[in-house]
Amino acid sequence: MAPLARRRVRSRPIPPYQLPLRARTGRKLAGEGKDKAGRPLDVAGLGYCAYDLLCLADVDEMPDFDSVSGIHLADMVHDGGGPVGTALTALARLGARAGYLGVLGEDREGRTLQDLFARVGVDVSRLRVDPRAGTNVCAILVQQGTGQRAIFCHPRVQPQALALDEVDRAYVQSARVLHLDGQFLPAAIVAAGWAREAGVKVCFDGNHPRPGLEALLPLVDWLVVAEPFPAAYTGSASREEAARTLLQLGPELLVVTLGERGCQVWVRSRDPGGDDTIEHLTVPGFSVEVVDTTGAGDAFHGAFIYGMLQGWALGRVAEFANAVAALNCQTLGGRRGLPDLAQVEAFLAAAG
Repeated sequence: MAPLARRRVRSRPIPPYQLPLRARTGRKLAGEGKDKAGRPLDVAGLGYCAYDLLCLADVDEMPDFDSVSGIHLADMVHDGGGPVGTALTALARLGARAGYLGVLGEDREGRTLQDLFARVGVDVSRLRVDPRAGTNVCAILVQQGTGQRAIFCHPRVQPQALALDEVDRAYVQSARVLHLDGQFLPAAIVAAGWAREAGVKVCFDGNHPRPGLEALLPLVDWLVVAEPFPAAYTGSASREEAARTLLQLGPELLVVTLGERGCQVWVRSRDPGGDDTIEHLTVPGFSVEVVDTTGAGDAFHGAFIYGMLQGWALGRVAEFANAVAALNCQTLGGRRGLPDLAQVEAFLAAAG
């Protein structure tokens, strides 16, 4: 590991982040593929999609087992969830053309998730419906007043359940961005390799370290992770050291989400002398009345990808993603509060 003395870590604002010319001019980064509706595909997402049951309760702590006094719920909703599934929904709400690769069961939950994708226009032409598999289900207890959650998941789809074919290769390589979250990891690694061949950017949602990431991270361009991830994956308590270690694995940028505090963006570049430099930018979050933080990070991912596809300056991309995440926290459920572009623009204008 190279000593930090050879690196320059700056906290000044980063210059506008330059995507390849074709992205900045709105042209395709890769092939001319289309979704099922015949529209060019912006983002292909491969990963976790779940059926969520969310319960809002005024509780200070988890109830005791075998308690005879029941907990009265303030609200209860059913919604779609999962990092990639929610990020694609956020993208579609903002106006991007998104498509999902994954496996759902031939059950009520799976049919509901398909319907939710259809309502917002997420393409499901590469979705597998497997009668031998179930659909992932999560029960989520949300604390009223704080939006904090306890999540109980029933994983019913195995990581090896998704086997890709040449049609999937064409689908992935037709997109401008491939978004992953580590679900179906063997297939995700294959898809990321296909994306790299075609010049498609790869975005990865790192919520926690897991076995096999060492094969995926070198194929990732945009690494967007939860706050605990850098230290947990690298073993370094220093944010700068952890960021540098992760960027040395291959990504060109690292984004660390910080919840209500916003996010921090780290960029790897090379100075005229040939030395690697790391610059970082901290973008504050927004103060809102929080109902539920479920899906906030997933909404951030979708909005971040959307901003990158517009070729915006990196600070603007991060601010936009923070805004979408904040707006989503004002509604119970990971997807029910996802805003459209006009709502985000109005929110940012009001925030000044």
